[in-house]
Amino acid sequence: MCLAEPCLASSIHIYNPHSDMVVSHENMTQKNTQSRAFFLAVVLMTLLVVGTIVAYFLILPRALPKQIIVAVLPFDGPSSLSKHLTHAFPRHLNELVALSRELTVVDFDASWEAIDLKEKFRGFTEELGATHIVDGDFVEDEQNPGSYVLTIRVVNVTQVAWKLRWDEEYRYPDTSLLDIRNSAAAGILKGLYDNSVGEIAHEKSMEKGFESFLLAQSLVDLGDRQGAIEKLRELPDLDSNPYALFLLSTLDASQADELRELAIEANPRHYPSLIEQAWATYWKEGNLQQYIESITELAGTFPNSTAVERLAHLYHALGWFREEEELLFRWVRMRPRSGDAALLMAFSRYRQGNTPLVEEAIVIAKLRDEDNDRVDLYRALYDLEVRYNPNAHVDSPKFEVRDFAVAGRTEEARAVLQRIRDQLSCDDLVELALYLGDLDLAFDNLYCVFGFWVQPLGWWTTNDTRWESFTNDERYSSWLQSRGMVPSVISQLEPESVADLFAPVRRVIPSKTDRLQSPN
Repeated sequence: MCLAEPCLASSIHIYNPHSDMVVSHENMTQKNTQSRAFFLAVVLMTLLVVGTIVAYFLILPRALPKQIIVAVLPFDGPSSLSKHLTHAFPRHLNELVALSRELTVVDFDASWEAIDLKEKFRGFTEELGATHIVDGDFVEDEQNPGSYVLTIRVVNVTQVAWKLRWDEEYRYPDTSLLDIRNSAAAGILKGLYDNSVGEIAHEKSMEKGFESFLLAQSLVDLGDRQGAIEKLRELPDLDSNPYALFLLSTLDASQADELRELAIEANPRHYPSLIEQAWATYWKEGNLQQYIESITELAGTFPNSTAVERLAHLYHALGWFREEEELLFRWVRMRPRSGDAALLMAFSRYRQGNTPLVEEAIVIAKLRDEDNDRVDLYRALYDLEVRYNPNAHVDSPKFEVRDFAVAGRTEEARAVLQRIRDQLSCDDLVELALYLGDLDLAFDNLYCVFGFWVQPLGWWTTNDTRWESFTNDERYSSWLQSRGMVPSVISQLEPESVADLFAPVRRVIPSKTDRLQSPN
């Protein structure tokens, strides 16, 4: 007799009268096992999909944010076509695309300047650092004189063979420019893989005056400020057109505050008005804490705006130089042809004692912007005051004043200053006054400066006797008090993490009002 386990199992199988039931039980067991496996596979796939979504939308954007840099170009068209169609209209589209938090948007003037280089133009990726461009062209309809077919495109220019990402045709004037704008703005953002802007308001209330606003903008571009003011004042829907109201505020200083307020009322997200309003409020009230909260929130919400530059200036004044550099790196991608950002970076590095990188930044500033007088001036002053090169020179009366003053030729310096005084800003007058040691002249013009005047100017150091005489004056302490730059306030401030500020997914910095209203 076989008592081994295989034999026993075999005998049971052979001689069990309920063998059909055993087979049925085995089939059921197999089916249950398959069901559990299928269920586990579904769960795992679901977790994988959810994990992928979380990683893509939350983790990946922080670790590897999108590097899409878009340049909106002037549109092409017949030479007889008005500039308000070929230049002012794409400028306006640029402002709308710049609402994005996912993209870096090149300043429209930088794109315009690059195109104007013509045969010197080295390409979008080299000249502008762009990965994508938005362009358009007006082609006259031969069958309908005075009518045009406008084609707007989004093109990926990162490869040798450019790739069309989106395009659309519109008929003008059969379709109004405002309707074209509404459709094109959404299409452009779609072609740039961006959904961070949300729906752009159609703003039908300014239908009648939209094209007149663009005509006024083209007059400003051509240098006819008075003509632009007259055109804007004639708009039938001026009070509901935030873009026209803001443009008018830049042309009419006497009503700038009122016009900005109307622009914000018409469109609470019109960021150029919000940025200027934040500065105007700070200038009037001197509330530094409120200003840093406002401008930080604006820079984070609208990272393609001048709020980034304003925040960099503020960080420099407060001595947060490392964070300032990070802001300037962002700004330089928006203004790739400007030498100002590189020059400001040179000043920041100088304050940190990083001399080799100071000189590198000065060289880059000149390469970026060969015709920038400010860059030329401070390059020459660097040679004069840091390298102690007495032969340093640049053909500029502003440099002559400083050069004569450093050499002790005070009367000659004053003569040059008197000759150019009417051409100078308040900041220029204060700086030149300090070179001359004329504190009365400096404080007479301190009321209208744009800078913060907390850090030593240019290449001076904190222990420079000229700077010490200025900052030790009681009038300086009084002025700092009026600007909110007092130690008790500054000690409570900390710089925002720039990486978090510009992260595609982030916690929006609450405003002061929001925090006061919060139950926590």
